[in-house]
Amino acid sequence: MKLLLRVLPLALILAGAALLFERPAYAYADPGTGLLAIQAVGSALVAGGWYLRKKISSLFHRNQPARQEQQEFSSTENSEGPSLQ
Repeated sequence: MKLLLRVLPLALILAGAALLFERPAYAYADPGTGLLAIQAVGSALVAGGWYLRKKISSLFHRNQPARQEQQEFSSTENSEGPSLQ
């Protein structure tokens, strides 16, 4: 983590300098190139969310108790009498 905090400001400075001192490209970009870039970014976000789905779910369900409703339902189902099976 400490290494990341040392490297991150340097990386941001270098990225800013690269954007500040850019040169004209004199190149042709196909109209579909932007859409392809947007699709690649969207796919990467979805894949990252799918890979980290359990961690993301645990963030939203951190303070909820275990599901006792299912346990109560199964215990009342067994105490009602014989089943139809």
